[in-house]
Amino acid sequence: MKPDQAESPALMNTVSVRAPARLHLGFLDLNASQGRKFGSIGLAIDSHYTEISISKAKENRIHGAQLSDETQTRLEKIRQRFYQTLGQAIPPDQQQTLIEVKQQIPEHAGLGSGTQLALTLGTALASFHHLSIDTPTLAQKLGRGKRSGIGVATFDQGGFIVDGGLKPDQTVPPLLMHQSYPDDWRIVLIMDPAHQGIHGKNESTAFKTLPIFPLENSRTICHLTLMQMLPALIERDIDEFGQAITDIQALVGDHFAAAQGGRYTSQIVARCLEQAQNLGHKGIAQSSWGPTGCVFVESDAHAQQLINALHNTALAQSTNSRQPVFITARCDNHGAIVETLR
Repeated sequence: MKPDQAESPALMNTVSVRAPARLHLGFLDLNASQGRKFGSIGLAIDSHYTEISISKAKENRIHGAQLSDETQTRLEKIRQRFYQTLGQAIPPDQQQTLIEVKQQIPEHAGLGSGTQLALTLGTALASFHHLSIDTPTLAQKLGRGKRSGIGVATFDQGGFIVDGGLKPDQTVPPLLMHQSYPDDWRIVLIMDPAHQGIHGKNESTAFKTLPIFPLENSRTICHLTLMQMLPALIERDIDEFGQAITDIQALVGDHFAAAQGGRYTSQIVARCLEQAQNLGHKGIAQSSWGPTGCVFVESDAHAQQLINALHNTALAQSTNSRQPVFITARCDNHGAIVETLR
């Protein structure tokens, strides 16, 4: 997170926070027989952002174009939780604010919208009231990072992240590795706006009812991460990196298939990912519960070639007006940006 340098807190009228979306590429250990559970792999991307500004108001208001009722309710709950915990010493007459949502990550698309909404608003409120609060503490108080630490770490630093999972008494996992992602590599996002990934109570139920993840699969994922994916990232070998992602995704996706209807939750996205693999691409993934799929490629030119091929295939196979959306993304290597305005 990179705050600008305000000359004086007393002169600050508005705080604006902008945070990138993230891709969640898999868990290290869903078995938890070694004492820690989850452990996540992911990165920040520049295709979508949540941006919120806070300013003083005579009464609490939430404003933003095309905000859903769900988002309005969520923002109000975050605001209330902030003042009940971290901001409980702030006098009530100083708690009246205008919350303005300028950009928003799509909800339930697998891009981390919930965590970024909470951290963006929480950070804006903390900065507005001149409270120095680190992001893991903010996440814990606002109920985020309960499984994955990717959204928390990418908010702070951007880049490519691996976290260490949770011990039974932990609420936010530790950061194991942060690595800047190659500037020339691209990620082709395949989105299905008509579909949502599992979330809320259904997500909690899925984690509780799925069978125990085989320990051998967890060991394989950890080995792929440590001995193939991370060395390939540092050595800029997109094929080795992509193959590790694909292999990890196969193990994780097949485990969650009973809950999400297959290795990938959207059939439209699944067909595009299969086509990308048939074309020789090796970095094939679904982010979190989807429906967003992603393909890791070595350049902008390769991304455009893939999008052209997938677009033509989607048109040929379409029997109705429902079409996937293709976006070329870079990694966001800096994380959230905080601006204080006078």
